[in-house]
Amino acid sequence: MRTRGPVGTPPELRSRLLLALVPVSTGAAVVVTILLWPDSLLYPALVLLGGTGATAVAVTRGLPEEARRAVRRRVAVGLVAGGLATAAYDVVRYGLVTLLSWSVDPFRPFTLFGQLLVGRGAPPAALWAAGIAYHIVNGLGFAVGYTIVVRRPGLVSAVVWALVLETFTILLYPDWLGITAVGEFFSMSMLGHLAYGLTLGAVAMRMSPATVEVRNHDGT
Repeated sequence: MRTRGPVGTPPELRSRLLLALVPVSTGAAVVVTILLWPDSLLYPALVLLGGTGATAVAVTRGLPEEARRAVRRRVAVGLVAGGLATAAYDVVRYGLVTLLSWSVDPFRPFTLFGQLLVGRGAPPAALWAAGIAYHIVNGLGFAVGYTIVVRRPGLVSAVVWALVLETFTILLYPDWLGITAVGEFFSMSMLGHLAYGLTLGAVAMRMSPATVEVRNHDGT
C-alpha cells in the first residue's frame, strides 16, 4: 500500500510556529492597521516583518541542516500552492459577483492597501500595483505559514486554516471597508476562502515528497 509522506522532516512544532510568524506577518499587519493604526499599513508591516524575521534567523541557526532543508522545501511548496490558491480565491469571488450582479466590490481592499502603503496622493496605477502586490504577498504568506506548521498537508486542515482567515475577514472588513451589502460580502468571502483552502490542500498534498511503500501485515 502506498501512502503519502509529509513535506520533508520538519523541526519541532515550537520552531515551526516561530518560523511561520514571518510569512503571516503581513496579514497580521492588516489586523494591526484596522484595530490600532488606521493611517498606515507600511509601518506595522515593517515592524512585524523585522521582529518575526529576527526571530526566524535565531531559530534557523539552531536547527540541524536536515531540518533547514525540510523548511526550505516546505516554503517552496507553500509558494506554489499559495499562488494557485490565491488565484482560485480571486477567480471565485470575481465570478460570483459578475455572475450574480452583486454590488459588493471584491477588489476594494486593493486600492485601500495601496493608499496605506504608498500614500493617498499616489497615482491610481501605483495604488493598484501596491495593493495587488500586497494581496498576493498575503496569499502566499498564509500558504507558506500553513505548509511550515502542518506536518501532513491535506484538504481538511487547509480548509480549516482558510476558515480561520475567513473569520478575521468577516469580523474586520465590513466596518473597515464601509460595506453595506454584508450578506453578499459574506457569501463571496466564504466561497472564496473555501476555494483557497481546497486548492491549497490539494496542491500541497500533490507536492509532498515521493510516496513510500508501507506493507500491510499480510505482506501486500
